[in-house]
Amino acid sequence: MMLITNPKELERFYAKNRMWQGIPGIERTKNGRFFVTFYSGGTTEELGNFAAVLKSDDGVNFSEPVAAAYNGQDYRCYDSCLWIDPLSRLWFIWAVSPEHAVYASICENPDADILIWSDEFKIGNDVMMNKPTVLSTGEWLFPIAVWSHNLAVGQLFSKDENRGPFVYQSIDNGKTFEKLGCPEVPLRHIDEHMILEMNDGNLSMFVRTKYGIGVSYSYDKGKTWSEGTDSKLGGPCSRFFIRRLKSGRILLVNHYDYTGRNNLTAMLSDDECKTWKYKLLLDERTHVSYPDAAFDGDGYIYIIYDRERGVSHEQIMQSAKEILMAKITEEDIINGSLVNKGSELKIIVNKLGKYEGMTKNENESCEKIRQYSDEEYINLVSKYNSAKKIINLTFSKYSVECQNLHKLNINSLDKLIRELYCLELPDFYSVKEILLDIIKLLKAAETDKNVSEKPIVNNIMDFIRKNNNEHIRISDIADIMNVNIYYMCYIFKQKTGTSIIDYRNKLKLSAAKKHLMNTNDPIYIIAEKCGFNDANYFSRVFKKSEGVTPNEYRLSKKLINIEKERAPK
Repeated sequence: MMLITNPKELERFYAKNRMWQGIPGIERTKNGRFFVTFYSGGTTEELGNFAAVLKSDDGVNFSEPVAAAYNGQDYRCYDSCLWIDPLSRLWFIWAVSPEHAVYASICENPDADILIWSDEFKIGNDVMMNKPTVLSTGEWLFPIAVWSHNLAVGQLFSKDENRGPFVYQSIDNGKTFEKLGCPEVPLRHIDEHMILEMNDGNLSMFVRTKYGIGVSYSYDKGKTWSEGTDSKLGGPCSRFFIRRLKSGRILLVNHYDYTGRNNLTAMLSDDECKTWKYKLLLDERTHVSYPDAAFDGDGYIYIIYDRERGVSHEQIMQSAKEILMAKITEEDIINGSLVNKGSELKIIVNKLGKYEGMTKNENESCEKIRQYSDEEYINLVSKYNSAKKIINLTFSKYSVECQNLHKLNINSLDKLIRELYCLELPDFYSVKEILLDIIKLLKAAETDKNVSEKPIVNNIMDFIRKNNNEHIRISDIADIMNVNIYYMCYIFKQKTGTSIIDYRNKLKLSAAKKHLMNTNDPIYIIAEKCGFNDANYFSRVFKKSEGVTPNEYRLSKKLINIEKERAPK
């Protein structure tokens, strides 16, 4: 049995034993009980992963796991999903590898004091992480994808030669499933697709791609699909959420005006995805991603996502490792700010603290990693199956002081990092060869005696201050500074404690305050002068920072000045 519900056995999955967590899902019962899922286990996405389910009766205090999917260290249970079907049953769905199958268990009464789950059963092959869609004609459609060869973890490739974002149909309330068709979507990446029924009865499928989100259409309920095209919805190649609301509007949760996985935003369309006039910024911070949503009868939308999942033993104290939730309404999105008293952003559902799962040897390894010789270090990390983890650890061990960052051979370092990300890990000999070259570049920059007069971080800060009213991307700054963008962002946060994006926004808001106090310029003019793409986005960022809208801020400052002038001298 992969499904674990015994309270004693579930203790191994408690927060104190989780080093990282992410890729969440959420559901809410008719009686108001919340369920949340995510996966964890090990130090990253790897064999030994498990999927957990937490519950809460008030949406504030969440339990330790009440169920988990785990199949030992030779398997991984991951990309879990929660769904309440039309019969009010709670589905817990997860993927398992190397079997490359999607399994589910059903809780008939999720509001009961004692939760009873069915035996797990197989739905299809390979991965499903988004909710099914129930058509107006009664069919249940499950979005299940077979990934490309190069997307497998640990070289565990699916043997299924038919690859793509498929649809599985059930017409008997989930007793049996029939595999339907899938579209060809150029540059699809991990798929994470969702299906939307349009007002004319036809279907739209939205698929994660390297350029954002692709879209395909079906006119026969999912049996055949048109060739995928760019939906123009954008996004930094990350999971999104799209669903029709009871009002008839369509909700999209995606990254907007982004420079990576930041600016997670809720958007509404009232013209069948043609335009998205209404936007509400949910979280402007970096590394916020993977939204899912649930709804209640009072009109509230509950959007869950993760922030800084955590990547390794060595960086465990540097990551937020948070699962967060936004509680909002359509009215909030239409107004671009929270107008309902019950609405709230950045609710912490779960945040990991001290990790107690490391052995004594693992703790000693964390403390001594900087003392390893090059050969010892390379032998250690070359066995990992995460390129991101290898790069972050290498930057941590062979940290180049910011004064010498400009000495890095940017073209060579970019090329080596790309090669590492293209490998099918683990690949000991190839990783070792690439790491030797990366370490050589980092050490050469570190030992260079020709130190610049001003540290590169200071140069970046100076450049942002001088050009902050321009629409300049992070990649543009890296090109101008002639440094590797990945390392530039890493060293900036290490030295300043904040990201480049947050630092830039802070300066923009400071300039905006001066304009608000000293001019009568319209808000859209101030937004443009201070480097914001549009006035609505500027207003949302401003209110999140200051707690009031730009107009309210301007009025309060004028009132203060009037009072000062009236005060006796």
